[in-house]
Amino acid sequence: MLKAIVSSLLVLILSSGMAWSELNAADFGAKTDGSDCTAAIQAALDKAGEKGDKVTLPAGQYRVEGTLSIPEGVTLEGVWPGPHASHLDKGTVLLAYANRSIESGAPFLSLQTSSTVKGLTIFYPEQTVEDIQPYPWTIQGRGQHYNALDVTIVNAYNGVDCGTYHNEGHHLRNVLICALRRGVLIDQTTDIGRLENVHIHNVYWWRVSNPYRLTAEQIKQLEQYTVDHLEGFIIGRTDWEYMSNCFVIWAKTGFRFTDLGHGLPNVMLTQCGPDISPCGVAVEKVQKHAGITFENCQFMSGLEIHPSNEGPVKLTNCGFWGGSESGSQIIQEGSGALTLTGCHFTEWNQPEDKPYIKATNGSLIVQGCEFFERKKASPDIMIGDRIQTAVIMGSKLSGPDKISAPQDRPGQVQALGNVFVK
Repeated sequence: MLKAIVSSLLVLILSSGMAWSELNAADFGAKTDGSDCTAAIQAALDKAGEKGDKVTLPAGQYRVEGTLSIPEGVTLEGVWPGPHASHLDKGTVLLAYANRSIESGAPFLSLQTSSTVKGLTIFYPEQTVEDIQPYPWTIQGRGQHYNALDVTIVNAYNGVDCGTYHNEGHHLRNVLICALRRGVLIDQTTDIGRLENVHIHNVYWWRVSNPYRLTAEQIKQLEQYTVDHLEGFIIGRTDWEYMSNCFVIWAKTGFRFTDLGHGLPNVMLTQCGPDISPCGVAVEKVQKHAGITFENCQFMSGLEIHPSNEGPVKLTNCGFWGGSESGSQIIQEGSGALTLTGCHFTEWNQPEDKPYIKATNGSLIVQGCEFFERKKASPDIMIGDRIQTAVIMGSKLSGPDKISAPQDRPGQVQALGNVFVK
């Protein structure tokens, strides 16, 4: 008898917990009939903020004419359980209307400490390829350990902001974005942030459900606009940032590491890369004691290390094909060290009169790399007169004359144990 009473009490407690731990925004008046749902969804979020509950949005399109703030410890969740294409006729869709032409306005979704947005598609119905207008950030976070998971942003002007405010431990996973001006901003991060499977790609607008799907001509217009304007990942102050499977294509600059006024980047990237961009990676400044590391990455456009950089840049098991606008696949002009281990370089879309690597300053270490055969006599590696040190060792070059280096510093510039294509 006692056992039965205890079991009944446990069921009652668990049932009671479920009753308040998950709130349905529809119960607060959120409808899919085209009426403005801003107040109803925000009312559900505010109620959830009392205890840190979850607010769910069933499948359907929700018109949001204002902006939404997700309180501390609250989750706003749609029905998508994983990464998804830009369906507007399926799943949970937020239609964003606020702050058209006001880039400095409030973000569409604001995240606080320990809050989460999950399982949603976000679309700007009034944004058109023919008349692109600025909007504020689609998602902006501040505080500690906020999360954006399983979110597809169809046509943002500015994507996800993890940098305008101090933050720690931000987590973006399975976030797919078509962005027009800025994809993801990271700055003011004083503890480890994580980006997993974050893709910035125009295809999420191309293939949006009808009646909004783009024509072939509109796709070309969109591509030209992002190549002229888009910065994919903008990375300033971050103390340990882990990035895996992050990708950007058709951007003016794919990844930019820089000083935004709050400190410098320290980032480890795996399985990441830029594609078809005038500049794939721009390294303006990184932390001198740690810098940035790329491992198992692919580059279909160039890596440019600016004269302002003093920190280390390290690449392991990476592949390069296709040059940047400057012609070479890697340009080293900073005073820090560039280290390449087990990388390969191929001529596809590479200007024939440009070296694969052009190093004019700092230090260069190339070990165990392969340079595929080239049609012209231009060098694989060109080392300039201002280089401090350079070692080319155990690599496979496309010919015996493929290293161009100053002859007056044999101790500081060395080529050891290399082999050549015959």
